Amino acid sequence: LGTNCAPADDERDEVRSLLVEPQAELHAVEEDINRLQARLADFQRRKRELASYVEDLGALLSPIKQMPPEIMTRVFDFCGDVHVRGPHCEPSRRAPLLLGGVCRSWRALSLAMPRLW
Repeated sequence: LGTNCAPADDERDEVRSLLVEPQAELHAVEEDINRLQARLADFQRRKRELASYVEDLGALLSPIKQMPPEIMTRVFDFCGDVHVRGPHCEPSRRAPLLLGGVCRSWRALSLAMPRLW
């Protein structure tokens, strides 16, 4: 193995016979890797599905969902009031569209507020 000289004919036969077992083991290891990669892909897909499900369930517990419509209406009023100014306030004529794009209940609430439009 540590030479650059070509092996003699009898040495070639010996090298060929020495190659059989490691080549078979290499093939078996490659098959194991392929199987494990397929399983890993399945686990990663399942992980994504579970993470999405957990996120969806967690969203149901969001405190904003407990907010009474009367309070949300008041918050929406501030979003549409172009005269309100403050460090975190950027009123916009697009407020009804932006608020209505959040979810069904916000859409219904913003549509029910003519003063936003």
